Amino acid sequence: MTGSKLVRSLPPMSARAALVAPLPFLGSAQSFHFAGDRPPAPPAFAEGGSGGAAPAGGEGPLGDGAGPRGDGAGPRGDGAGSPLVEIGPFATERGLREAALVLRSMSIPHQVGYAAAGGVLVVHERHRARAVDALRRYGEENRDWPPRRAAERPRYAGWSLVVLAFAVLLGFAFVTGPSKAPSGRWFQEGASVASLVLSSEPFRAVTALTLHADSEHVLANFLSGSLFGRLSERRLGPGGALFGIVAAGSLGNLANAAFYVLRGEGHASIGASTAVFGAVGLLAATEVALRLKRRRERSEGRASVRAPEPWRLQEVMVPIVGGLALLGTLGASPNTDVWAHAWGLVGGLVIGGVAALVIRWDRPLSLPRQLGLGAAALSLVFGSWGAALLS
Repeated sequence: MTGSKLVRSLPPMSARAALVAPLPFLGSAQSFHFAGDRPPAPPAFAEGGSGGAAPAGGEGPLGDGAGPRGDGAGPRGDGAGSPLVEIGPFATERGLREAALVLRSMSIPHQVGYAAAGGVLVVHERHRARAVDALRRYGEENRDWPPRRAAERPRYAGWSLVVLAFAVLLGFAFVTGPSKAPSGRWFQEGASVASLVLSSEPFRAVTALTLHADSEHVLANFLSGSLFGRLSERRLGPGGALFGIVAAGSLGNLANAAFYVLRGEGHASIGASTAVFGAVGLLAATEVALRLKRRRERSEGRASVRAPEPWRLQEVMVPIVGGLALLGTLGASPNTDVWAHAWGLVGGLVIGGVAALVIRWDRPLSLPRQLGLGAAALSLVFGSWGAALLS
């Protein structure tokens, strides 16, 4: 909406029968219709607002000296005798309406109409400079606003350590056998028994993540864990995601054990589903961090022309509610430890929140750090099993 390209004097009208028609939202019930060889003169409003009559029942569309009762008493009354010019055409109806609202907010007399090339605004020649300047400044202030939300680009792509880890769990299930097998030493030594986790054998919070009751149990965790784990890797990297998932699952088992001990109940659990919901929590927490980062960028981008973007609670709550919805749909089936899933989700939110505070989102973690985090996760699992089998 800039420059003189948008402004031209009205040509003779012999080539077109009708130029403009009003839009109801402008508040005028009158038609502004051109027919014939030249545009008609605007209504005869006297200079200074002391003469000329507007049609009763509405304001004159272009003469801004008209009062609502047709008595000619307006704020300026400077429209008489000024030739008319067009501003436009506008490519879209929305752009035309916005431009009309801009002129209306500046108290610039105008009329909305349509020419062969599109919608136009018709103003008096004497208001042309003000109108063009107002539209130019509006265009500059709202350039690239609202910004398009770019699709999230993965910070890490390539091989997946988390999927490989869940595949190892799938193979480990053939080593341990089902939990009801006679030779169930793995389950005796590694299950997350609440009273033992909080006393002499805290390593059970980790070892229990690698045990599964049967083939259906391990296959379901393999599929869901690979999916959410891979999504976590796109943000945290292979080593960071694996460490975060193991840590979130272990923290969830610890919290679950404390929950049952405080209730005075004995409890034992197995399965990687606590870690799977830890991955869901990681995704929710990092999504919150990314939303807040985008919000800061939007606020900085428009700080020169607008007030800072207001805080929206939904930016924080939507990812968390999404995690709770997944908990309800995937983690509340019969014969499942719902509380273990819930505490795994909480553990993921905690670990993800810490990661969001220490990670620089504009710079991926280096390969040595990724390898270090992956090695720390594997050491935690193998070290816990070593402690379990030697105890």
